[in-house]
Amino acid sequence: MVRNIKEFKKNKPTRERKVLVIVGTEGKNKTEQLYLKEFEKTQRKYHFIFTKGDDTDPENIVKNTIKMLKKEDIDKKSDIAISVFDMDFGEERKEQFLKAKKIAEKSKIMLITSNPCFEIWFLLHFEYSTKQFTSSDDLLSFLKKFDKDYAKNKCNFSIYQNLINEAVKNCKKLDKYHLENSNNSNIEFNNPRTDMYKLIEKLLMN
Repeated sequence: MVRNIKEFKKNKPTRERKVLVIVGTEGKNKTEQLYLKEFEKTQRKYHFIFTKGDDTDPENIVKNTIKMLKKEDIDKKSDIAISVFDMDFGEERKEQFLKAKKIAEKSKIMLITSNPCFEIWFLLHFEYSTKQFTSSDDLLSFLKKFDKDYAKNKCNFSIYQNLINEAVKNCKKLDKYHLENSNNSNIEFNNPRTDMYKLIEKLLMN
């Protein structure tokens, strides 16, 4: 017996909704976006959406993330919102971070900071190191020992993909080191370190 159209529609399987990951990033720096877009290709469960704009200060990056949250159809139980930025150098950046942190906490936005910059996440795929970097260029030069073709706003994801677990392990080890050896009240102020492992672990474990 042929089923009627209504019955067919009722029993038709629906496509599972992907978990949205709202990402606020620095406008001038596309490296984080490139990495996360490549990471997304390895995942079936997540869809990344990035904020637009040229803002580079943490407070406005967080505010842009909030704007995107209000714009999208969000599932508060499962969707994730993050703001990603570098700590860079100087006291002014620390003050900017503290302002951004207060705003982020109210809106339940996860802050993903890297000190001094995002490339420390790449480096920790290859090597555990507590070496303090005096500049972003200093870190990039060190990274090129492992990724000789590396350049800003470029990501050769294939050489990092199979080392993600190693990077997470090294990040945790580095945080433990800072907690035991640093007097900074905010672990984010320590050089080197990154929160990227918290996001990656959250995505891979869910």
